[in-house]
Amino acid sequence: MLKKFDSILARIMEVIMTVSLLLTVTVTFIQVLFRYVLGMPLPWAQEFLMLCFVYSIFSGAAVLVYKNEHLTVDLFDNLGRGMDKALKVLESVVAIFVLGVFVYFGMDLVNQNFATGQTLGLLPVQRAYLYMAIPVSAAVMIYFYIRRFFSIWSG
Repeated sequence: MLKKFDSILARIMEVIMTVSLLLTVTVTFIQVLFRYVLGMPLPWAQEFLMLCFVYSIFSGAAVLVYKNEHLTVDLFDNLGRGMDKALKVLESVVAIFVLGVFVYFGMDLVNQNFATGQTLGLLPVQRAYLYMAIPVSAAVMIYFYIRRFFSIWSG
């Protein structure tokens, strides 16, 4: 049951990453055409690209955690089974702590920006939606690290 939920959650993050990257490439291409061919730059494109890029990075990080490819250190590959298990547990604990800090302060940042109503500039989008990528993706990564922790712990 949880494995199906894991794969659905990872798939959602993968779709967000893919759509964000596709939009980034498309808008960048259109921006180049407008700027250099037509001589009319699109003023909103820079902010839109920043928004798409941030979401692609953070959702991509969550996908990598799901696939167990986010943090890899080859230096400790030849350790014994017990030491390998201990280091993987330590990795999960440290990652959960750091990502918990991201969630806590990220939500604080989002709430502050919702309260002020500050927008990106040219786009009529509140900054809070840009910052929301941090706590949401970090929470998803925490979930995947907790699943990995219990998988390692149970053997």
